[in-house]
Amino acid sequence: MSGVSGEKRLRVQLEFGDAKATFEGDADEVFKALTRFLTQIYPNLEVAMKITYIPDLTRLAEGLAGIIELTPDGPIFTSDIQLSAKEKICLALLGAHVGERLGKLSKGSLSPSELSRITGKARKTISNELPKLVAGGLVERTSEGECQITILGIRETENIIKEYKG
Repeated sequence: MSGVSGEKRLRVQLEFGDAKATFEGDADEVFKALTRFLTQIYPNLEVAMKITYIPDLTRLAEGLAGIIELTPDGPIFTSDIQLSAKEKICLALLGAHVGERLGKLSKGSLSPSELSRITGKARKTISNELPKLVAGGLVERTSEGECQITILGIRETENIIKEYKG
C-alpha cells in the first residue's frame, strides 16, 4: 500500500468456473483489470462495452474545469460566459452530478430556483426551458421536484463543453 493518506485500496477476488483472479489497487485499477479479465472469459463483453456509453467522471470533471466550480452552495460558473439558457442549465446540472459523484455535494439535482441563481437566467426563462429539456430526454425531474441530468444530457453537455473549449 502506498503512503498516501486517505487513499482507498480495493481487493476483489473473482471466481468464474475454473478461472480465478484477485485484483488489488485503487478503484480505477481494479475496474480496468477486472474488465480485461472478463473480456478474456467472455469476448462478447468487449463488443458490448464498445456500444455502451458509461460517463467517465474524470473526463467530465476535467471538461468542467474552468467553466464550473463546486462550492458548498452548489456549482457556480467561473465567469460570465455567454451561453444559452439550455446550455447553462445542462452545465449546471452536470456540475451538480459530478459534484455529488465526487462527494463534494450532497445531491446531484437542482431546483429551478437554484438553476436561476447559478445560471444568472430569470426564473421564468428556466421554467420555460425545463419542459423542453425534459421532453428531449436531457433532464429528468426528481421526486422532490428538482432536476437532474440524464445520460443523454451528459452526452449533449460533453458536446457543449467541446464547442465552448474548442
